[in-house]
Amino acid sequence: MHNGFNTNVPYKGKMYHVQTEDGGARNPVLTTMLYHKGEILSTEKNSYAEVLVEDDWKDRVLDKMKEQHRNVIKKLMAGQFTGEAQEAEGKKELSLEDTIIEHILGPGV
Repeated sequence: MHNGFNTNVPYKGKMYHVQTEDGGARNPVLTTMLYHKGEILSTEKNSYAEVLVEDDWKDRVLDKMKEQHRNVIKKLMAGQFTGEAQEAEGKKELSLEDTIIEHILGPGV
């Protein structure tokens, strides 16, 4: 079982909180919740039972946690949870959004 990730994300003058938790091998589910002022705006749950048979399953779970945590932040920054969704097409280099997320999360997350 991995320690989770907790990130405060400023977006359009408001502070949001993203929390990702690992349920552990007995409950192999990654849960990411998006909060604003204590209210849960979104919850994403994904099983990782399929990777438990792999030798490197702990590393794979950590990678899945990072990806899920980042994806919720990306969706927030794209306006998906605030009704301001915008399409971003054809970006091959690191976008401003990804650069900001890198800065907020720090290296390795």
